[in-house]
Amino acid sequence: MRRRPWYLNVALALAWIVGVGAGVGSFYTLSLFRLTPGEISLEVDRLADLTESERAHQKDAFEAYTTALHVARSRALPLTIAELLVGVGMFIFSQRAATGRGWARQALVQLTVAHLALLGLAWGLTPDVRGPEMDFKFAVSKVDPSEFDDPARRRASLASLGLEIAVGALTVLGLTLRRSRAFYETTPELAEP
Repeated sequence: MRRRPWYLNVALALAWIVGVGAGVGSFYTLSLFRLTPGEISLEVDRLADLTESERAHQKDAFEAYTTALHVARSRALPLTIAELLVGVGMFIFSQRAATGRGWARQALVQLTVAHLALLGLAWGLTPDVRGPEMDFKFAVSKVDPSEFDDPARRRASLASLGLEIAVGALTVLGLTLRRSRAFYETTPELAEP
């Protein structure tokens, strides 16, 4: 059996990590659609290492984020479900492709491109959720959002999107380079269990 090119290993690892991250993140977001304000307070009250002002700030940020999600439910819920399905698919097919199955590599390329398109759609369709989500992340990390003006917050948000797109593009590149394709063409398909 031929050795896999190093960049194919990197692409498979990136696809696996992105798949796990997308699956876990979207599952968490789906759980937020079911929370009531009372449950939000209980979740924040469980954290023992917070001062009263941090606790109040986290509650306010969490409520603003869940409210924004509920207002954008008709857009955010389908995107979240799609991200969950694509993320789980990327996780599964990256593992299958790592065992030498060429069909899994092809499916993984398609799922990665679909994930990139989903990132763009989410960016374009849910701008009203991004701000409260960032405020919530700041509150959880105990960073004061007033330290960042609107242009700095926008740059941070664009940098995060750019990083996700770059990782996806590198994954597709690593999966589609000539030596990667040749590896799968010369590797016999393993018998299905």
